[in-house]
Amino acid sequence: MKSLILFSILLSTLSSVHAYYFMGSLTNVLPFKSMMASAQFNNSLYLFGGENSTTHYSNDLYKLTQTSDGYSWLTVPQKNPINGTAGSQAFVTSDQQNLVLLGGDSFTEANASNYLPLQIYTYNFASQTWTSKTPTNFTLDNTACVNRQAFSATYDSKNKVSYIYGGFARQAVLDTLHKMDENYQTTSLKRSPEARYGHTTSILSSGQLVVIGGVASVNGTSALASMRYVLVYDPVKDQWQQQGVNAMNGYYPSTTSDHVAVVNSNDQIIIFGGDSRDPERTRQYLNAIAILDTKTWTWSVPTIKGIPPSRRGFAVGGLLDGSRLTVAFGGALNNFYNDVNVFDFNQGSWLQSFKSSESGDNSVSKGLIAGVTVAGVILLIIILFLLWKFQSYLRWLIVRIHNDIWKPRTGEPVWAETSRLVSQVFFLFIFIMFLYFVIRQAVESPNVTQRIESSSATVDVPDVRFCFDGFPAQSAVPINGDNGAPGVACMTDNGYSCTPFIRPLNMGEFAPTFADSLGAVNCFLFRAPDSFKLTSTSGANNGSRLLFTLFGDQATSYGRIHLSVYPKNMDPNAIVYGIDDNIPVYLSQGDVFNWQNDERNDLQAENVFTIQPATYSSLSYDIVDHRYLQPVGWNYVGFLPITNSTPQIESYFRSEAPNPNYMSTHTDLGIVAIYPHTWANLIDREVKMYTLVNALGFVGGVFGIIVAAQTWLFGYRPRSPWGVVHRWSTGSRKQSLLAGLQSKFKTTDSGIPLVHPVHHRFSMNEFQNLGQETEAQRVSRVEERMQTLELLFKAYYVDDEVFRSLDNANHILKKNNAQVQPTNNSNPFFASTEKVPTQNDQNGFAHMFNERQSQGSISKIIKTNANSDFYLTYKSAETWPNKRDSCCRMLILDSSFNPPTRAHANLLHKSIQTYPPDHFDALLLLLSTKNADKQLTGATVVQRVQMMELMAARYPNSAVGLTPHAKFVDKAAHIQAWLPDVRLELYFIMGYDTIVRLLDPKYYMPRPVMEALGPFLNTCHIICADRGEGEEQRAFWDKLELGTCSIRRIQLDPVFAALSSTMARTRIMQGQSVLSVLDPDIARFVQDHHIYSQ
Repeated sequence: MKSLILFSILLSTLSSVHAYYFMGSLTNVLPFKSMMASAQFNNSLYLFGGENSTTHYSNDLYKLTQTSDGYSWLTVPQKNPINGTAGSQAFVTSDQQNLVLLGGDSFTEANASNYLPLQIYTYNFASQTWTSKTPTNFTLDNTACVNRQAFSATYDSKNKVSYIYGGFARQAVLDTLHKMDENYQTTSLKRSPEARYGHTTSILSSGQLVVIGGVASVNGTSALASMRYVLVYDPVKDQWQQQGVNAMNGYYPSTTSDHVAVVNSNDQIIIFGGDSRDPERTRQYLNAIAILDTKTWTWSVPTIKGIPPSRRGFAVGGLLDGSRLTVAFGGALNNFYNDVNVFDFNQGSWLQSFKSSESGDNSVSKGLIAGVTVAGVILLIIILFLLWKFQSYLRWLIVRIHNDIWKPRTGEPVWAETSRLVSQVFFLFIFIMFLYFVIRQAVESPNVTQRIESSSATVDVPDVRFCFDGFPAQSAVPINGDNGAPGVACMTDNGYSCTPFIRPLNMGEFAPTFADSLGAVNCFLFRAPDSFKLTSTSGANNGSRLLFTLFGDQATSYGRIHLSVYPKNMDPNAIVYGIDDNIPVYLSQGDVFNWQNDERNDLQAENVFTIQPATYSSLSYDIVDHRYLQPVGWNYVGFLPITNSTPQIESYFRSEAPNPNYMSTHTDLGIVAIYPHTWANLIDREVKMYTLVNALGFVGGVFGIIVAAQTWLFGYRPRSPWGVVHRWSTGSRKQSLLAGLQSKFKTTDSGIPLVHPVHHRFSMNEFQNLGQETEAQRVSRVEERMQTLELLFKAYYVDDEVFRSLDNANHILKKNNAQVQPTNNSNPFFASTEKVPTQNDQNGFAHMFNERQSQGSISKIIKTNANSDFYLTYKSAETWPNKRDSCCRMLILDSSFNPPTRAHANLLHKSIQTYPPDHFDALLLLLSTKNADKQLTGATVVQRVQMMELMAARYPNSAVGLTPHAKFVDKAAHIQAWLPDVRLELYFIMGYDTIVRLLDPKYYMPRPVMEALGPFLNTCHIICADRGEGEEQRAFWDKLELGTCSIRRIQLDPVFAALSSTMARTRIMQGQSVLSVLDPDIARFVQDHHIYSQ
């Protein structure tokens, strides 16, 4: 039994679906097979046998038929099935009554001790029965037709004979050719010049046989047969010849074996796919098409469009409708395919449906061209007529647009107005380009997911499927009254029985397949109603966790239980097994088909776990409502998004090792505990990173900058109080606007302010004859103009609220008969206390960023960035780093800071002094939370960060950063990735010991050190701080290959060279003063938090 299990495991493989031609529901019916025998009958292919992932030989008989809109699939009934075969050949006789099956590998062939005669079987379509035609008086001699594999059998329907050529039998490659008549008697013909196997033999309309590809064996040497020639056999002359073949454009198809070959009505041979026949670990596969024109003996390799099939060998194929090539099934290494692929020779493309092939010729006809030309001429005539008809309106429109654009101020030269208009056009172009960029950014915006958690005392339970793999229907010997039948019992932790929610699944409707193939599969589904929930608190409820007890035959130690969890509304088992419990399932038919296909191929990996007998297992889960953005245009706007909710489940599983004593005290196979991982309602909301609403701020900002630049360059121009609606109104609307102005503002004698002169002597053209005016008349006219001007300003230009408030204040003071004293605090609108005193004003916002963060804030930042490669906990300014030009030079002190000492400060001081003033743009104190050689001890990460911030606060443009990476190569790469838009030059401060570790080959194996450090040294500099130089160090620097251009050496001050973090920790543990080692603020922090005191 164990050997059978091991054999099944070795045979188990993965099968893949690459059905580029859409097969609909047939995808879940087509078997995953290779090496099937195929025979074309009209528009159908009869398929027999073949191997799959678990069986070398099968005896299924199928029929694949091409219809007008697709394909149909039928399992052909067999009243007396024969033994299974693989690699056989088949054909349908000319009377269309029988299917003939020849040769191939089988269980009989594999266990035979000597050569067998060619195995021949016929299947009668009418009686649905098989008949053996294998010769019974077989004599093994040079003319005998032995059973073989990887051979070809070519049927000549005109002469009712078939030709069996080549192949191999018992490791012997054959060069024999036999002719089999309609009575299944074989005759030996002339042998070929070379032995072949894995080839194809095609028959032309002339009756000649053409052998293509395969493996040729000459004088004991085997190699893929060249495609520069083919073997041609003439049955009339009983002669072989090597026919040379040309190649169109000089391109020959690749050599191949185990391929598909079909012949069309023009005697062209089309080949597809194949493999290299190398050992499996180096075997390569093809999916190309090549065409051999036997009239000119020329190869052509067409340019292929569409989605090609997967590379494969041992496929089946045929021209079922005479014009399109159908290729199906086959395999590649451990992959078996169940797809159907269609190649249309007219389009030169692989099809996904016949509708795309029948869409017709897309070329433009001459009639269409003529019609478009005539329509264009007529449209041009209409446009010219309209221009002539409305030429007066067009002239007015052009003048109006000109007046709106060309507005030079009085006394301003032409060049100034021209420059203003040119700059406006330029700024408009910039704004339109930015607007295009913003809109495109919103349209192409990636989606991000936000996790929203809201605490909840109750949580839904998932559906749980248990599949018992390899367990018998019951035990041979019952234990304590239990018959050992597979089954599951359920109970919650407070004793509530949930077993009634478990139901067995009908394996006759659908049975999942597991690659281990341990035996029979029996599945059970736990599916509770919506009202059943788990509760986090104790009391009158269903409990907080599910406890499943698994039962089965305890003697079956090799058996396994496969556990799968699903959200209720996304459980395909409910649809497949017809469970009607009023719980909606949101899966489409296509989703269910894909799930069934994955189940049949054991491709499910998410939320699927395997349990051994005699184990305790636990599983925690989170049911998440994932709200996906729908692909609709409204979601580009940025508010009230349109989403669809898809329940998803996240699970975490742990299983203990099998307990050897478990069976002695239990009648079951094990226990599984299932409980919620988070007591909360979880929502994963998908949002767009950029939307049109987000873009409004950017667009408004850029527009304001452009307007400000235009004003700065050419001065401010007042804007009209009228908008587009007023300015471009016509007809009655325009008349109503003008009538309203004329009726509300008196303009009888004084003229229009800002339009007409105050007096006629200021105008060369008098607007009316005023004659000799008295002084009173002139004053009256000026008063009238002033009143009109005030009314116009009040109505259109200024807000008179302040003036009205002043008037109200005067009325109140007069009413109270109080005299208003002019004081500094007199204000009719606001109390003086509402004004912010000048002395209390803050200088900008700098005070908001200078405070050191609390321990809780730092912990939150670290937790939030747990999966980040680099992040900051502190920065001296929001604009950090402040780069002055295109390159930003950053000085990095990477240390454990356990704690930061005066030596660290001296390292920074010496490094800054080594370079010219203002050389560095930014300073970074960097802490690696993981060390390549040792674990973090002493101060915690949070405490170290707090001490680093105390140190960083003394330096301008500084920051504190964390990274989980230990290697400097990784640190530099992720710092540069954190600032992708800035060209960084990183300066790492290292000690001598760190330099040695940096160049140690063990950290980069198997790559050479120089190759691994090349990208790092291209953008990074190293500052080496020496505490002193001995013989060992001098030898190290002498043989160093990096040179002085990459490493700058500095010498610490002798006072600080002896200081170290280890010295500080030692003094603290001994109760000694550390002020000579640590700065006072850091020493105070260490003392207040009792760090290193134990």
